[in-house]
Amino acid sequence: MQADAGQCFVVIKSTSSLLAGIAAAFAAAAPAAVNPAPPIAPPAVPPIAPPLAMIALWIYVTLVLAGGLVGFIKAGSKISLVVSALFAALLALCATGVIHPFYITDIILAVLAAVFCVRYLKTSKFMPSGLMLLFSVVVLAVLLADR
Repeated sequence: MQADAGQCFVVIKSTSSLLAGIAAAFAAAAPAAVNPAPPIAPPAVPPIAPPLAMIALWIYVTLVLAGGLVGFIKAGSKISLVVSALFAALLALCATGVIHPFYITDIILAVLAAVFCVRYLKTSKFMPSGLMLLFSVVVLAVLLADR
């Protein structure tokens, strides 16, 4: 028995429509898709200050540490060295994100500004307390403005 081209076309067309019908039946009969588990979000990272604020903060940390070192070298003040190292370390930890939230940096800067203000009012000398008061206020303003 020999089939002609017309019969082959009908068989192929009916076979493809049969397969399409089977696929549609499976799609309709398939159970509703189960919601997959939500993707695991990375741990929340505390916000770090913008670059300008970070630069200003690191310059301030350096100045605080240098001021304590100068106080120790010129006047032999160990307390100046220790306290400046403590505040510089706290501010550095805030800048690196170890201590967070970042507003703690604002509190530390405000405390330092108050200390330098009291020292400036007692001595009326611009160096060093007046200058550090000015730096404290400027860095605090930069931090607050960049948020």
